[in-house]
Amino acid sequence: MKKFAFKAGEIIFNHGEPASEIYLLISGEVGLYFSTDLAHPYITIRENETFGEMGVIDNELRQSRSRCLSDCEVIKIEREVFLSKYEGSDTLIKVLIKSLSMRLRDANKKIMKKA
Repeated sequence: MKKFAFKAGEIIFNHGEPASEIYLLISGEVGLYFSTDLAHPYITIRENETFGEMGVIDNELRQSRSRCLSDCEVIKIEREVFLSKYEGSDTLIKVLIKSLSMRLRDANKKIMKKA
């Protein structure tokens, strides 16, 4: 795991990229964007929340773009590190699954409103 700094407006990952790490936001805010609307985030990630886990968990390409809404510090958790923790079912995994569930629920509500 390594700590990285990003400036407001910087892209952390893009839609369609391989998911090789999960991110833990230490400070700042990050917006997640569907490729159909790159102007408005469908969710805002705040301090002490994770993002980027879905593709790592299901071994799929990124489904969204992540862009810093402010200056940010993040910890990158490499796929291999995550998988070793996942197999041990420690607390980190429980938190990631909970975050994923909450985001999916929120995203689904917004998608349903637009449909």
